[in-house]
Formats: sequence, C-alpha cells, structure tokens
Amino acid sequence: MKYIIYILFLLFFNSVEAQNWRDSLVAARTAYSNEDFAEALKYYESAQKNAPDELDFSDEIAQSAYKAREFEKAEKVYQQGGNNKKTSIERSENYHNIGNAKMKRKDYKGAVESYKESLRQNPNDDQTRYNLSEAIRQLKNKQKQENKNKDSDPNKKQDDQKDKQKDKKNQGNENDKDAQKKEQSGDNKSKLPNKTVDRMLDKLMKQEAATKRKASGSQGGQSSAKSGKDW
Repeated sequence: MKYIIYILFLLFFNSVEAQNWRDSLVAARTAYSNEDFAEALKYYESAQKNAPDELDFSDEIAQSAYKAREFEKAEKVYQQGGNNKKTSIERSENYHNIGNAKMKRKDYKGAVESYKESLRQNPNDDQTRYNLSEAIRQLKNKQKQENKNKDSDPNKKQDDQKDKQKDKKNQGNENDKDAQKKEQSGDNKSKLPNKTVDRMLDKLMKQEAATKRKASGSQGGQSSAKSGKDW
C-alpha cells in the first residue's frame, strides 16, 4: 500500500513539474511576443531549469537576453549552446549571433573573429560578410582613437619632453668630454716624452763636458811652454 502511495506521489510530483516548465515556457513566449524581453528571459530560464534534459531552450534564452540588452549573458549562452549545433549552417548562425553580442559590447576584435568563424562554416552568408566589414571598420576607428588619445596625453608629452632634455644634456656632456679629450690631446702634442727629454739633456751635458775638456786642454799647453821644458 505504501509503495502504491509513493508511486502516485511521484507521478503527481512529475506532473506538477512538467506543468510548471510548460507554463513557464508559454509565459516566456507570450512575454517575448509582447516585447517584454526581461520577463521572457526570466520565464525561459525557469522553463529550462525544470524541463527534461533533452530539451534545449538556449537559443531562445540567448535571444531574450540579447533583446533585453544583457549582451554579456547572451554571448555566454550562445557559446555554451554551440556544442549542440550539428550542421555547419547552425554553427554559422551561432557564431554570427556571438559576433553580434560582441559588437554590442564594443568587443570589435572578438566580433571580427566570430564573424570570420561564421563565414568559415557558411561562406555564402552575405549578412555575416557585411557585419564583418562593419566590425573591421569599428576596430580601426577604435585603434585610431586610442592612438590619438595616447598622443594627446599630457603625461606622455611631459615624459617626452623630459626624455628630450635628458638626451640634450647627455649630448652636451659628450661634447664636453670630446672637448676635454681634444685639449688633452693638444697638451700631449706640445710635450716631449720623458725619454726624449732625458736624451737631450744627456747630449747637452756631454757637449758641455767636451767643451770644458777642450778648454782645459788649451790652457794646459800654454802652461807647459812657459815652464821651459823642451822635449
């Protein structure tokens, strides 16, 4: 008897749960058709939570999040649902939607990659090709603006000016060093090496000694003649 009651309770509980997710799904689709996308998102998430595992409402959840301007959530749901896409067309559409969500978040680089992947799955999709060109254009504009802001940054200008002053100072120091080297080089040229000076002094001393000997010899000859010696 208890077993029968337990079975009846499970059947009743499952019936209530099934009715709950079905009611949530109906409410979600009704809200979406009325463009109440935030309400639709809430009911879709409730339906997915209580529905059997084989049922997947990820596309409707992501689309509701996108329409509700919850772009980060929409991108996340699209990415999670990508594994369930069986055909190249389905995968292409999924990457296209990821690219759209990234565009709304101004992640232009990410959008470019998503649109490219979408075209790899379906090269004939003109809408994705157009979105790709727009993402590339927006990315270039963003990069130009970032470079412009960087160039106009007052802190960067001050740093550049300091670098220029530093380079100028270093150049002046190098010029001073070069001038000092030239002066030292000139002084060295005006001086004789120590060995050369020593040789000149030695030569002068020898010449002076020879002159003295010569003078001394002349005086000695005169003295001998006066002494009366005659050899």
